[in-house]
Amino acid sequence: MMEKAVFINGVLALSNSPIANEEIEEIYWGMWRKSLKGLFHCIEKDTFSLLTIQNITVMKKIILLLLTFVLICSQKMYGQVHFFDANVSKYGELEQVLGDKWDKIDSLIVHGPINKADFKTIVRCARDGSMRIVNLQYAQIENNKIPDFGFVDRDKSRFGNHLDIRRIILPDNITEFGEYAFYGLTLETINIPSSLRKLGNNCFDENRWLSVNPLIIPEGVTEIPTQCFQFCYKLKKVVLPSTIKTIGILAFFDSLVDDMNFPEGLDSIGYLSMHGARLTEVVLPKTIKKIGFEAFGSNSKLKRVVLPEGLTEIPDKFCCSCIELEQTVIPESVTKINKEAFEGCLKLKTNLPPKLKWIGDGAFSSCSLDSIVFPATMEYIGKEAFEDLEKLKKIYSMSPIPPVCYYDPMVNFGDESFGGSTPSDIPVYVPIGSGEKYREAFGWNYFTNIIETDKFPTGIVSPKMGKNEQCRVYGKDNELVIEIPNLLSSPIHYSIYSIDGTMIEQGNLIKSYTLRMPAKGVYIVRVGNTTHKIFM
Repeated sequence: MMEKAVFINGVLALSNSPIANEEIEEIYWGMWRKSLKGLFHCIEKDTFSLLTIQNITVMKKIILLLLTFVLICSQKMYGQVHFFDANVSKYGELEQVLGDKWDKIDSLIVHGPINKADFKTIVRCARDGSMRIVNLQYAQIENNKIPDFGFVDRDKSRFGNHLDIRRIILPDNITEFGEYAFYGLTLETINIPSSLRKLGNNCFDENRWLSVNPLIIPEGVTEIPTQCFQFCYKLKKVVLPSTIKTIGILAFFDSLVDDMNFPEGLDSIGYLSMHGARLTEVVLPKTIKKIGFEAFGSNSKLKRVVLPEGLTEIPDKFCCSCIELEQTVIPESVTKINKEAFEGCLKLKTNLPPKLKWIGDGAFSSCSLDSIVFPATMEYIGKEAFEDLEKLKKIYSMSPIPPVCYYDPMVNFGDESFGGSTPSDIPVYVPIGSGEKYREAFGWNYFTNIIETDKFPTGIVSPKMGKNEQCRVYGKDNELVIEIPNLLSSPIHYSIYSIDGTMIEQGNLIKSYTLRMPAKGVYIVRVGNTTHKIFM
């Protein structure tokens, strides 16, 4: 890496900031001119005689030092080349143009056409020489593509020996980064051309010092492919384009990204893609159709997750070990929560969706749930799904038939779904007439305080009733009655829900209405701004 030269107390110091060779020369020549100007000023003012022998000696040393560094910076001093401006006229010519200077270059600018063979020359200059900066701004790269393994020494990279290239400048017309194009470099900065349309697998994998923040992926790119930014520890903010469709498997694995958008149109997130990042909030768009296992696992700073309506399944280990996760919004469309989806989320409190049927092994183990409401649709609860819920105070199970709990005939302790430090003496509320069934059911027999009730919590809270109510709502002979004493001048909206949140009917009324209900049970009826809980 070309380093910036400055004088501190008469000593040449080097900074970490890369600059052009011309700037270095300007620094040297500037100091040279300044010293000569001072010397001539003394002569002009007839004060030269006042200089002591000691002063003259010091002045000579300064001038000689400046001359030395000016000569050192020259490209032709004793064959030492640091900066090289290569002009090539055809593909494969770069090696010839560099000649015997190839191992002395630390900063290279290329003008003209280059291909895979030329990239091999660049790799050689970095591997066996001292090249750290590559400027391809003025190069015409074959097919407008950084080739597969473009900046990689394939033999040495297998053993963890990567190239020490720290800065790359690319032309504006690049459309594709090949597979492993920049794999394992000590790269700190690179420009991503707006013309880019495709990223190859692993193209920035193990770029541990890459610190382009924000990293803006251009519009037109549709995929962040497999392991593309894996182990990019210094990435902080990533901006995905509106055209993105897929985030591939392990795409940002352990990348430590703390800010990323998920645009509308994104439909697939691969397994382990964001594992180990440092996101604080994840809001997924409604276009999401598939999420791979442990996609957001071990995000140590994640506090909130919002899943979109339409999603039917939460994958294995989805947000496992997110120790700061406090809130997750699970849509009503979800019917299955797979194993260990939220395992180890020590601060998590959440509600189960109203159509949920299946909960996998360890799904909510070690969470901070203080209450659980199992909907009437529940069918199965997996092994240790609700183990070690130390703060749990009560459970509601709306199904008259106890949901099946995991059973291992070789163990048969009765605590495979619930257990550990989950208290066994908390009240477990079940439908009237089903108490004995729950007490005898495997898994549920872990609890010692099962209570029958017909008053289950709903997601709808009854507001205060006004003095001039427009209607009465009640049940009679398996019929739901919405009684409107006086004909209304304008329609009023009504909606009827089962206790599990399923809508049965909705419409508009100006007069009384009677509806035969499908079965006995508890129903929620909203008429205008009032809400009623009706027992049939």
